[in-house]
Amino acid sequence: MREKKKTVIEERELPGMPPREAKVKLTRKEKMKRDIEEYTRAMQGEAGPLIIRSVAAEVLGLSTQRVHQLVDAGRLRIWEYFDVKFVSLPEVLDFGKMDRPNGRPVAAA
Repeated sequence: MREKKKTVIEERELPGMPPREAKVKLTRKEKMKRDIEEYTRAMQGEAGPLIIRSVAAEVLGLSTQRVHQLVDAGRLRIWEYFDVKFVSLPEVLDFGKMDRPNGRPVAAA
């Protein structure tokens, strides 16, 4: 009889993610359990409700690509759980209330 292999997932730090403890190799089941616990804490704590980036694009009236650019630029923080990247709804709503002029800034002549 063949032995069952354990799936090992290596952790990575992504920009904007809350810091985690030391990098540890976890089995898939352990990672899922940890993600559920962290996701629950994030939803109840500072992050508030989490939404996927395509929903954030709809809320802001922007393209999904622009939301990805905002995340890459550090304007919106990203939370990753279950191999899915989320943004905080309160953070998205605050960003939407900011007075941001359209287009590129005018270059000084």
